Amino acid sequence: MRHEQNFTADLFSTEAEQQVLGAILANNDRYHDVSSFLRSDQFWDPVHGDIWKNLAVRIERDHVACPITVATDLAAHDGLTALGGKKYLQKLLGASVAGSQVSGYARMVQDLYQRRVICTRLEAATSAVKGGHSVDEAAADLELMLHEREEASAEPRTMSFLKAQTRALEQMHQIKAGHQVSVPTGIKALDDAVSLAPKRYTILGGGTSMGKTALSLSIATAAARAGFGVGFVTLEMPEEDLANRINSTISQVPYKAYDRPMSENSWSKVVGAAKELQSLPMEIFSDRVRDVSAVLSEGKKLKRKMQPNGNFKGFKLLVLDYIQLMRGRGESAHVRLAQVANDLKQVAKVLDVHVLALAQIDRAIGRVSDYNEARPRLADLRGSGDLENAPDNVMFVFRPEYYLTRQTPPKKDDDRADWEADIERWKGKAEIIVGKARMGEIGTVTVGCDMGYNRFFDLEDQPEEMPF
Repeated sequence: MRHEQNFTADLFSTEAEQQVLGAILANNDRYHDVSSFLRSDQFWDPVHGDIWKNLAVRIERDHVACPITVATDLAAHDGLTALGGKKYLQKLLGASVAGSQVSGYARMVQDLYQRRVICTRLEAATSAVKGGHSVDEAAADLELMLHEREEASAEPRTMSFLKAQTRALEQMHQIKAGHQVSVPTGIKALDDAVSLAPKRYTILGGGTSMGKTALSLSIATAAARAGFGVGFVTLEMPEEDLANRINSTISQVPYKAYDRPMSENSWSKVVGAAKELQSLPMEIFSDRVRDVSAVLSEGKKLKRKMQPNGNFKGFKLLVLDYIQLMRGRGESAHVRLAQVANDLKQVAKVLDVHVLALAQIDRAIGRVSDYNEARPRLADLRGSGDLENAPDNVMFVFRPEYYLTRQTPPKKDDDRADWEADIERWKGKAEIIVGKARMGEIGTVTVGCDMGYNRFFDLEDQPEEMPF
């Protein structure tokens, strides 16, 4: 069983893959010598990749991984059955060389995989340019590939501790002197909980109508007003609709009023907000920007355009609405989304910006009747575990009021009183749930929100953070 794409024999080695698998079947402890850099998708033969996955699951759970157990687990695997099932696994074990060589063979498997990736991406870039695609996008895709290659390289890349500590002290000195390093959200309680620092990456998840876009616009507007350049990639709504929502945040004219005839007073506020927006360092990416290479290409142009100057920090925040709509590479939706999720981390590093990517969560949560059971968690992110693993931070926006106002009022007086009390308690409020924070702590921040104006703000009496 082989991949559909044809590669010459010097770009793969089934023998090296067999040696890796055989050595680990013979001695499970050898898995830990190579698991830090070898992945299942790096195997040329997909059957070998699936065997590796099974070995990884068993060994990481401290279970025995041998030809008998693997054959039992993969009894329904057509590819392994075609190769001989348990007999093939026993053949791998018997033909393996000294286990001390497993790292060398694993590095060979990884290197051949990277060669195939380079060939594939070069061919894709060539085809794209010949087909009339943007040269800048093709170049950005190749740059992204080279950055990924550097990240995965086995070659040592070191920085002296002195240099690293000097950089850290310089950043701390800037903070001590009152200079803002992280991108401000406009919500002090949220800034205290999580840092939107450059070269980092945050996923903002939430269900339908929870306010993901509204919160991201509120953050983007606050950042721009504080002197941080903002780029906004809108994949779900037209640029004009997004502009109206940003205008509503500033004008305090309800967003729904923008499709109806306005009073003179409202019109005056909208025009005034538009004038303020002209001076704010915010730009909306074209709706043709739908893959990571295009985002990187346009981001580099914006980086050159938004140069730091005085109190202006330059281009520092990139918002993407939303990640599941991004085009990626790979044979399945899961693989494509995983690739996008990981590539955005490279974009944050290359552009020296904070990437805030919105994400949909499992729709089943929206059908939960009890709002206490509807609070999202990391496992609810839709499409790929890399949405949890790749970013530095993961946040969710959650509005109990949305669930409560859509419930059928309880018939019993006591239950109805409790329901009405809950509605009053959560009216105009939202929770921002920090599910992952690389430089902070997980917990929940309660904030005020006004969905009509796309506004999120601090509450006067901010409750203490509620740990999970």
